[in-house]
Amino acid sequence: MGGIKDKAKIAELCGAVMGDGWIEERERGFFIAGDSKEDKEYYDNHLSNLVNSILKIKTKPKSFPYWRVYGISLYKKELIKKLLSFGLSKGKKVKSAYVPEWVLNSNNKILGLSFIKGLFDTDGCIFCQKDYTKYADKFNSKYHTKIRIRIGCISKLLIEQVFDLCKQHGYRVIKRTIKRGFSYHRNRSDIHILEINELKSINKWFKELKPSNPKHITKYLIWKNFGFCPPNTSIEQRKEILKNELNPYDLYMQG
Repeated sequence: MGGIKDKAKIAELCGAVMGDGWIEERERGFFIAGDSKEDKEYYDNHLSNLVNSILKIKTKPKSFPYWRVYGISLYKKELIKKLLSFGLSKGKKVKSAYVPEWVLNSNNKILGLSFIKGLFDTDGCIFCQKDYTKYADKFNSKYHTKIRIRIGCISKLLIEQVFDLCKQHGYRVIKRTIKRGFSYHRNRSDIHILEINELKSINKWFKELKPSNPKHITKYLIWKNFGFCPPNTSIEQRKEILKNELNPYDLYMQG
């Protein structure tokens, strides 16, 4: 796999694939895709470059209208074989997603954090909540000031492994399970969640991991600058806020 920089890139790609990618069971195709608006810049400016650098190809992200997503697809067998050699799984991975052994067993902090970065950029989220406690002052009860980092998936193993990696590298993190059970004649799988609420760990997360998805970065920067981040904003709105073209307080006056 080359030197540590190359391994870190591969670890990050593995994390991204475990988040939003999959390899067909018959090894005929590889896909990784996200939201056509919120994730487009990340795919255009970072993930496509990561894929091209690792696989030594020139591919560009595109829209998949049928799925209403935006991402990357590959169909060459030799490229898919190479991806599988990194320890990625094929077929439906919703319950079987995991951290590859070579990342998990490495004593190198960079590899573990690189995997987490890829997973967070594709399948994680950052959001802010109001403070509903009786101790909240007027500002904290009105605006969304309580920042949270969250990664959730159906694979219990993946969340447990990432939880252990986070603890190992000094993050204060919690994990929990949302029981979904049987609904509408379907057995819906439980969702396993990893969450960071501590401000020190959240700031450490952005300093150490250096997330590459503007979807996350813009929310974090608004919270840093204003002490809160309004919910349900588009990436365009958040960029306007950061350029002082939109007042975030005005969003609380709408409706």
